[in-house]
Amino acid sequence: MDSKIDDIGCLIRSAQNGDEQAMTRLITIHKGLVFTIIMRMTNDYHTSEDLTQETFIKVFLNIKKVKSREHFRPWICTIARNIVRDYYRRTKSHATISFDQVKEFHGQWDQSTRRRVVIQDALAKLVERDRILLTLTYYQGLNLREVAEVMKMTESNVKVCIHRARKRLRRHLEGYENELM
Repeated sequence: MDSKIDDIGCLIRSAQNGDEQAMTRLITIHKGLVFTIIMRMTNDYHTSEDLTQETFIKVFLNIKKVKSREHFRPWICTIARNIVRDYYRRTKSHATISFDQVKEFHGQWDQSTRRRVVIQDALAKLVERDRILLTLTYYQGLNLREVAEVMKMTESNVKVCIHRARKRLRRHLEGYENELM
């Protein structure tokens, strides 16, 4: 982050002081992170778009609560997670589609697409906490401290839970070795 325009701390302070351009830049920088977390939790593209918008509305309304740059990413992730939980409480639905069902509709895919679908299907079979832990760690690249903050866990507990989540994911991927190679 060489330039002042992408300094998260500076952008947060500016947004807290009412600078809409700073808030827009913060949203632009973090929208992929938020969308990915929500998509992993919902498995629905359109719902994820809506909930991502809802997340950033909440971020905008509560930006003054951010105390430091280091807490910003975990704070946004926590808001996104809570938005999805509230959504599920309201709708009481957790629809997923299996790899076999998708394969029927799309026939033959290239290797990369098959790999992504198999992994997405396996992730969807995990409990919410495992999906979030793996998404934050491997897809979003958060470090253990950040994941611990988002999940309200200790770093050592995060390590153990990630290890166990990976084992459960590996079990769901058994039999799909050809698609993953």
